[in-house]
Amino acid sequence: MQILNELDFEKQIGVMEDRKLLEFIARQTMELSQRCPEHAKRIGILENRDRKSFGVSGGIGGVVAGIVVTLINYFYRGIEK
Repeated sequence: MQILNELDFEKQIGVMEDRKLLEFIARQTMELSQRCPEHAKRIGILENRDRKSFGVSGGIGGVVAGIVVTLINYFYRGIEK
Protein backbone atom coordinates (compact mmCIF):
# COMPACT_ATOMS: atom_id res chain seq x y z
CA MET A 1 0.00 0.00 0.00
CA GLN A 2 1.59 3.24 -1.14
CA ILE A 3 0.19 6.50 0.12
CA LEU A 4 0.71 9.41 -2.26
CA ASN A 5 -0.12 12.49 -0.23
CA GLU A 6 -1.28 13.64 3.17
CA LEU A 7 -4.96 13.91 2.26
CA ASP A 8 -4.98 10.39 0.82
CA PHE A 9 -3.12 9.24 3.94
CA GLU A 10 -5.78 10.73 6.24
CA LYS A 11 -8.60 9.13 4.22
CA GLN A 12 -7.04 5.67 4.25
CA ILE A 13 -6.10 5.79 7.94
CA GLY A 14 -9.62 6.88 8.85
CA VAL A 15 -11.31 3.88 7.21
CA MET A 16 -8.81 1.18 8.27
CA GLU A 17 -9.88 -1.51 10.67
CA ASP A 18 -7.80 -2.02 13.79
CA ARG A 19 -5.98 -5.05 12.40
CA LYS A 20 -5.14 -3.33 9.10
CA LEU A 21 -3.98 -0.22 10.96
CA LEU A 22 -1.68 -2.28 13.20
CA GLU A 23 -0.25 -4.07 10.16
CA PHE A 24 0.31 -0.74 8.41
CA ILE A 25 2.10 0.72 11.45
CA ALA A 26 4.23 -2.42 11.81
CA ARG A 27 5.19 -2.26 8.13
CA GLN A 28 6.14 1.42 8.37
CA THR A 29 8.14 0.82 11.55
CA MET A 30 10.00 -2.12 10.00
CA GLU A 31 10.84 -0.12 6.88
CA LEU A 32 12.12 2.79 8.96
CA SER A 33 14.21 0.54 11.21
CA GLN A 34 15.83 -1.02 8.14
CA ARG A 35 16.71 2.38 6.67
CA CYS A 36 18.27 3.86 9.81
CA PRO A 37 21.42 1.70 9.97
CA GLU A 38 22.02 2.29 6.25
CA HIS A 39 21.81 6.06 6.76
CA ALA A 40 24.08 5.93 9.80
CA LYS A 41 26.72 4.08 7.77
CA ARG A 42 26.38 6.50 4.86
CA ILE A 43 26.58 9.54 7.13
CA GLY A 44 29.74 8.14 8.74
CA ILE A 45 31.38 7.72 5.32
CA LEU A 46 30.44 11.27 4.32
CA GLU A 47 31.78 12.71 7.58
CA ASN A 48 35.10 10.92 7.04
CA ARG A 49 35.34 12.37 3.52
CA ASP A 50 34.59 15.85 4.85
CA ARG A 51 37.30 15.53 7.50
CA LYS A 52 39.85 14.47 4.88
CA SER A 53 38.97 17.27 2.48
CA PHE A 54 38.95 19.80 5.32
CA GLY A 55 42.41 18.63 6.39
CA VAL A 56 43.75 18.87 2.82
CA SER A 57 42.30 22.33 2.27
CA GLY A 58 43.67 23.46 5.65
CA GLY A 59 47.10 22.14 4.70
CA ILE A 60 47.03 23.91 1.35
CA GLY A 61 45.93 27.12 3.08
CA GLY A 62 48.84 26.81 5.51
CA VAL A 63 51.33 26.38 2.66
CA VAL A 64 49.92 29.37 0.76
CA ALA A 65 50.00 31.51 3.90
CA GLY A 66 53.61 30.48 4.51
CA ILE A 67 54.59 31.45 0.96
CA VAL A 68 52.83 34.83 1.27
CA VAL A 69 54.56 35.57 4.59
CA THR A 70 57.92 34.54 3.14
CA LEU A 71 57.46 36.80 0.10
CA ILE A 72 56.36 39.74 2.23
CA ASN A 73 59.31 39.22 4.55
CA TYR A 74 61.72 38.94 1.59
CA PHE A 75 60.49 42.11 -0.12
CA TYR A 76 60.22 44.03 3.15
CA ARG A 77 63.86 43.29 3.97
CA GLY A 78 64.81 44.35 0.46
CA ILE A 79 63.10 47.73 0.95
CA GLU A 80 64.82 48.36 4.30
CA LYS A 81 68.32 47.95 2.79
